[in-house]
Amino acid sequence: MYTGSGFTDWEIGDVEVHVHDGVYHLFHLIIPNHDYIAHAVSKDGIAWSRVKNAMFVGDPGEWDDDMLWTMDVADCEDGTFEMFYTGLQLEERGVNQRVGRAVSKDLINWDKTFPRDLPIESEAPHYEDVNNNPRTWLSFRDPFLYKNKELEYLLICARASFGPVYRRGCVAAYKRTNEGFQPCKPILFPLAYDDIECPSLIELEGRFYLIGSIREDIKVR
Repeated sequence: MYTGSGFTDWEIGDVEVHVHDGVYHLFHLIIPNHDYIAHAVSKDGIAWSRVKNAMFVGDPGEWDDDMLWTMDVADCEDGTFEMFYTGLQLEERGVNQRVGRAVSKDLINWDKTFPRDLPIESEAPHYEDVNNNPRTWLSFRDPFLYKNKELEYLLICARASFGPVYRRGCVAAYKRTNEGFQPCKPILFPLAYDDIECPSLIELEGRFYLIGSIREDIKVR
């Protein structure tokens, strides 16, 4: 199995596995630095080989020059691929998380689309923003692209604009339009959690399942 261990045995952060033409592509974060997204490939899911790193943090002053967090890889209709990923900026000390995009023709070489489009960030009125930020840092990470026929939505770990401070965790929905991604109301807001991380939506035998990782603040455990 893939370990990816180097100086330490725990360098693998969040992972994304994308299968194309019988090859498994595993993308993962590097912890604790979060400065690039690693890439490994396998034909059987057992024997893995590291290949070219998919992406690095941006140049100084860019929106993702501090850290890279969880990503999602999807197929495009024209045979190319796109990766949505979380980025943090050094100047802001990582307070304002954003979601950006990169594209690839072969899953090996990736080009960020900034500044042509994205990143997107947490926006009022549905979600917290810089003027409504009681924790002093904004959750807006872990994008997942959901496609259903002609509709496409980015599902994102975010926080609603109202409710008890440590119960605002929700799954945000941003609809893809010709003008870019437009914020919609949360698709899940249980008023129960600090964050709902790494959301994903799957359909199985005619039923839809929304999956996420529950994060509670230590103050309310």
